[in-house]
Amino acid sequence: MKGSEILTEAHDLITGPRQAAYAHPFDDYGKVTRIFYGMTGINLGIKQAILFMVAVKLARLTTNMDEGRWHRDSVVDAAGYLGCLNMVHEHIQDLHDNAVTRFKDVP
Repeated sequence: MKGSEILTEAHDLITGPRQAAYAHPFDDYGKVTRIFYGMTGINLGIKQAILFMVAVKLARLTTNMDEGRWHRDSVVDAAGYLGCLNMVHEHIQDLHDNAVTRFKDVP
């Protein structure tokens, strides 16, 4: 499978029916961070929570490669999580830009 096909599959996963089922990654991983805090007392940021999932996929890939195997799904998932990270970054930037615009409009 070509790299572009993996990226297309990851894109389809994070923007298609799965996003509709789980909500925008900003909202979904916001819940993850609150649950994680309740379980551990550790306060992760939303981006950190997504990077944690990328780390999980990279660890699994490393284990598989060390054993001479390739796990394509982990590659797709890692790309998908990086796509989610970008979606969250853009969402936060939009929130910031909208707040700055509203503030400028205040007399």
